[in-house]
Amino acid sequence: FHQRDNNRSSLFSGYDQRSRPTSTSPNPYTASNGYSIPSSSNSTFAAYPGNGGIGTERAGSGASFRSATPDKRGAYSDAVLSELESQNDEQVSEMSKKVGMLKDLTLRIGDEIRDSTALAEKMNDQFSNTSNKLKGTMNRMLRMAQSTGVGWKVWLIFFAFVTALFWYVWLF
Repeated sequence: FHQRDNNRSSLFSGYDQRSRPTSTSPNPYTASNGYSIPSSSNSTFAAYPGNGGIGTERAGSGASFRSATPDKRGAYSDAVLSELESQNDEQVSEMSKKVGMLKDLTLRIGDEIRDSTALAEKMNDQFSNTSNKLKGTMNRMLRMAQSTGVGWKVWLIFFAFVTALFWYVWLF
């Protein structure tokens, strides 16, 4: 059929199987009567009662615990179900706390947006009031300039001259 490439076969040619340390941990899935637990306490599946110090030990059996696998009928034991339920409750409470934090953050953001919007509207009103006052002042000044018989361009040149004079005195 298919022959293996010599380069692939030579990849592990220097590997010595005997130099590998042997594992002394028992296979957790070969225990009799449905009771076993991995010997390592850092198992990634925490539904084993007894992992992390949680769970109940069978009387007189040492470190034997119910496995988190279903029996022949596909049903889980009550201990496994209660352990899974407690884990679920813990995760739900953590998620509830996080949702509460997010809700609080969202409410604070909403308050900040409302405050910023109110401030922007207030500033807009103040700017429009100032604009109206400046327009009124400018109109009164134009009427005054017309009533004196001197044109507004002459007044503009006069105010520019006075401003330049103050500016010159201030700098030098």
